[in-house]
Amino acid sequence: MFSTAILLAVATVVAAGSQFNDCVLAGPRWPQPLHLSGSQRLSSAITEFERLLTDETLNLQPHDTAWGVSLFSTKENRTIYEHYYTPPINVGAKEVNGDSIFRIGSVLKVFSVWAFLIEAGDRYFNDPVTKYVPELANLSFSYNSSQGYILYDDIDHVRWEDVTLGELASQAAGIARDATDGDLSAEITSFQAQGLGFPVLDKMEVPVCGVPGVTRPCTRKETFFYLLKQHPIFPSAHSPAYSNIAFTLLGYAQEAITGKSVKYAVTKSIFDSLNMTNSSFDETPSSGGVIPGNNASEVGWDLNLGQTAPSGSMYSSVNDMVKAGRAILESTLVSPAQTRRWLKPLIQTGYISTAVGGPWEIRNLEFSDDRIVQCYTKQGDLGSYHAALVLSPEHSLGWVVLAGGTINSTASDTRTELFNAFGDIFLPAAEDQANHEAVVNFNGTYADEATNSSAVIVVEDKGRPGLGIISLISHGVEIIGPESPLIGLYGAGQSGRLYPSQLKTVGRYTNGSGIYESRLGFRATFFNETKPGELGDPCLFAWTGLGAPLYGQRSLDDWVFEIGEDNKATRLDVRMLRLELERK
Repeated sequence: MFSTAILLAVATVVAAGSQFNDCVLAGPRWPQPLHLSGSQRLSSAITEFERLLTDETLNLQPHDTAWGVSLFSTKENRTIYEHYYTPPINVGAKEVNGDSIFRIGSVLKVFSVWAFLIEAGDRYFNDPVTKYVPELANLSFSYNSSQGYILYDDIDHVRWEDVTLGELASQAAGIARDATDGDLSAEITSFQAQGLGFPVLDKMEVPVCGVPGVTRPCTRKETFFYLLKQHPIFPSAHSPAYSNIAFTLLGYAQEAITGKSVKYAVTKSIFDSLNMTNSSFDETPSSGGVIPGNNASEVGWDLNLGQTAPSGSMYSSVNDMVKAGRAILESTLVSPAQTRRWLKPLIQTGYISTAVGGPWEIRNLEFSDDRIVQCYTKQGDLGSYHAALVLSPEHSLGWVVLAGGTINSTASDTRTELFNAFGDIFLPAAEDQANHEAVVNFNGTYADEATNSSAVIVVEDKGRPGLGIISLISHGVEIIGPESPLIGLYGAGQSGRLYPSQLKTVGRYTNGSGIYESRLGFRATFFNETKPGELGDPCLFAWTGLGAPLYGQRSLDDWVFEIGEDNKATRLDVRMLRLELERK
């Protein structure tokens, strides 16, 4: 048996010797923090964040921009932290608060994909868009070439039969950004165009619709008329290229599949289901709006996006966005399996730390131990409004930023600084809190004196990731430790690290007050030291070795902790060895 003094000495030695990088499994290093609210770590983070607000070089309290932020965790019922700023100018509301309404621009893309998943599911994501959008089916193009007959040409026209619904949802279709929005030919005169060195265009080349604030919205027929004149950006599934019109096409496909428009699905299946009473798909709210300068048309408050509405027409509040973020992380409207597939990268950008999902803008944040934390974000911009939603599934944590300013204001910069504060300040605080709770909840000796079996678990405070397996003895035989007979067998034997598998048993408190996780699954890795600079994956065996060695349909890496109602481990089940060890 290990005494408390010996246990502390082991922890000190292990922490001091942690000069190498661990081969961690994808996912959280420790169970998600349950008590971030009220912790010293959160208090320090809030102090640091509010110090930023008074930093004159950042100008986060400008005279021309209103904003609100909120930090939330699905492990706690109440908002963890929120802050609102009302500038000295008229913004249409006496004071900005959690129910104040902003436009959120492209953050609506999250809701458009979410509604598709609710109504249809991702089983349609590999279907070609031509199956559901007749305007794109059976297109024929003629090719002219001085070299004669052309066998293949995809430079001038999109091969729509190759574009899938999943690629539309994940910016991987390789198609135009917009059908007409942003077309300068509709915004400037021919004389101005020539002054810029642009050629004079034929009248048919200048869009008569679909340029917000300049022309009327396009009809569906007109949208295709202009879209099909544009060249592809990439072949489908090659590289992400941001597209708003992709979500119009995804919406057409959804309506063909389900009989429900995107607007109807988002409103009924999401807004109504979550009681998001301050949100609307594209209807201008009659009250509660943040309209900087009180000039609706100038800041884009009343912009009508027409056929491209599914890409960015939405109005919402901080409180409503928190409801949405919670529902995504908690799989309230789709199954947990669907949520796990949704919160995954679908295509890589040219930057190693950034990937794209459906429609997530995914940032791989690197912590000090070289572990990657994936944050699922979506930013939105419309007129003078700028928004962001950030989710960290590994921490069950989310962050909402809504900002609106006058024309030519600093609202975009303000949103960016507030957006980055999550990764710079609050996420590290949550990581530290998860580490701290793991120390309290799992550290110790687990033993069964009747069989002379025991395990020593050490979680280093701000040290190595996961739960360290310092020793495992089964029926008097050292299974993990310097004398283990398993050293060299799938890497098992000398030491190991335990990481949450996200498999769990959910129980009800005995007093009936709620539910808690009564059993937590972990998987062990026995390959912990990395070697940089090799083409071969230095951590290959950390994940390819899972499920081995096997003994009687149980593997050595399969460990389960039983959890008490106080969230502390009470028992450890080492399932291959059929050991049930009590925490001492």
